[in-house]
Amino acid sequence: MTGKTHASVGLCGAAFLLVTNVDIKTSLIGLGFVVLGSYAPDADLKVSKAGRVISDFVYGIIVLVALYLILTYRFHYDVLGLIGNNKMPSELKLSGAALIVVSIILGRITGHRKYMHSLLGFFVMNLGVWLIVGNFVIWFGLGYALHMIIDLLNEKSESLLFPFHQGDICFSICNSTGIANLIISTVAYIGFLYKILSIYNIAYLQKIFIK
Repeated sequence: MTGKTHASVGLCGAAFLLVTNVDIKTSLIGLGFVVLGSYAPDADLKVSKAGRVISDFVYGIIVLVALYLILTYRFHYDVLGLIGNNKMPSELKLSGAALIVVSIILGRITGHRKYMHSLLGFFVMNLGVWLIVGNFVIWFGLGYALHMIIDLLNEKSESLLFPFHQGDICFSICNSTGIANLIISTVAYIGFLYKILSIYNIAYLQKIFIK
């Protein structure tokens, strides 16, 4: 699946499972972490071998920058301050960053859908994020988990039990360039918009964003 599809599924999942439990400002930050989590497993892709990675990367950056600008200039919210308001000691935060960097390097070495798409990779990446940003890891983890679940539909297997090959699984239902990819993305975005509008009606959103 493309990064855009993974982002759409992550946003849809968050709208139904997490947004209802928090205020709109926290949900906007959380959605940013969902997008990050949705893209994270594909950090094992090599740009030279996958041209679409550039397009997906730009798309993800645009979404994150848009959320940051809305929170900063519309809500006057100290986004970085809130994210950094984790009570973990600086040493543990640095350890979290190291776990993330090492995981990405290991993912690049082992190849696509190996370590980064495994339960081990999922655990280590989320541990690293938790050490840095605390409870926002729930949003990141949801995006990451949905990425792994959706990729099971693809034609290339995921090494869920890496480094053991017994955990290599795929259902071979679709591929990243097929019509199923477009359908999943479209349905997910529709579901996201439907749920957001059911939580925050149009009048409320207009009052927040257009006042």
